[in-house]
Amino acid sequence: MSRRLLLDTYSLIYRAYFALPRTIVDAQQRPVNAVHGYLDMTARLATSQRPDEIIHVYDHDWRPEGRTSVYPGYKADRPPDPEALPPQFDLLRDALNALGATQAEAPHWEADDGIAALCAQAGPNERLDIVTGDRDLFALVRDPVVRVLFTVKGVSELAVFDEAAVLEKHGVPPTRYVEYAILRGDASDGLPGVKGVGEKTARALVAAYPNLDSMLADANADPPQGEPLARSRRLAESLRTASEYIEAMRSVVPTRADVEVRVWRGTGDAKRLDELAENGGLGGPIRRLGQAVVAPADD
Repeated sequence: MSRRLLLDTYSLIYRAYFALPRTIVDAQQRPVNAVHGYLDMTARLATSQRPDEIIHVYDHDWRPEGRTSVYPGYKADRPPDPEALPPQFDLLRDALNALGATQAEAPHWEADDGIAALCAQAGPNERLDIVTGDRDLFALVRDPVVRVLFTVKGVSELAVFDEAAVLEKHGVPPTRYVEYAILRGDASDGLPGVKGVGEKTARALVAAYPNLDSMLADANADPPQGEPLARSRRLAESLRTASEYIEAMRSVVPTRADVEVRVWRGTGDAKRLDELAENGGLGGPIRRLGQAVVAPADD
C-alpha cells in the first residue's frame, strides 16, 4: 500500500512568504524567504508523515478560462502578488528540479484540478493526503483513500480531515461539500454565494434536500414544502433570484477531476544544488530536505 502527499504548492508558498521575513535573501540581496520556507515545510512533512512519495502540484493557470468564461468575477478582485513573490515561483521550480522532486500540474487549470485528477486516479490500495489551506479540497475526501491535512500553523500543526471530520466540522459530507460551497460563497474567490445564505443556512439547505435541483424546484413551488424554505419566503425568493448564479457555479466551484494532469520528476542536479546553496541563500533548507527524504522511517 503506497502513501503519497499531494502538496498544494502555491497555497503553501504563499503561506511561507508571509510567515518569514523578506530579509532572507540570496547573494544578490533578492528575497528567497518563500522558497526557504516552502522547502523547510516539505522537510518537516517528510519527517513527520513519512510518505512513500511527495508530489508538488502547481497552478498552471490560477484564473482558468474554463471558469472565468462562465463567471468573469472568479478571482477578479484579488490584489496583485507582492513584487518579491513571483520570481520565487521560478526559483522554487528550479530548486525542486535540482532536488529530483516529483511535480505535477494540469494544463490550463489550477492546482486544485490537478490534485482532483490525481485523486480520481487513485486505486483502493493507495493512500493520498492533500496538504493545503484551501477548504474547497474537502470535497475530494474519500475514505479510506483520500484525506486532507489542513494547515493550521504552517505544517507544524495539521488538522486531519477524513469523511467524518468534514461532516463534524462543516455539517455536510464531502460528497455534498460543493453544493454547500455554492450556496455559502467564497469571498476570497470573488464568489458572493446566495444572498442571505451563510454557513448555517447552507448546511440546513443541504440537509433538507437531496440535491440543488430539488432545492430550486421547492423554492419555485407555491408554497415551498420543505424546511427551511417553508418558513422563510425571503430565503425561497433568494434562491429563485440566484438560480442563474447557482447554475454558473456548477461549472466554477467543483474541481475538475477529468482534466489531463502531467506528472514529472526533476532531473536531479548536484551542481545546481551547490549553486543554490552557495549563492541562492538556500543551503540550510536544501540540506534539511535532503536529510529528511533519505532518513529511515520509524519501525
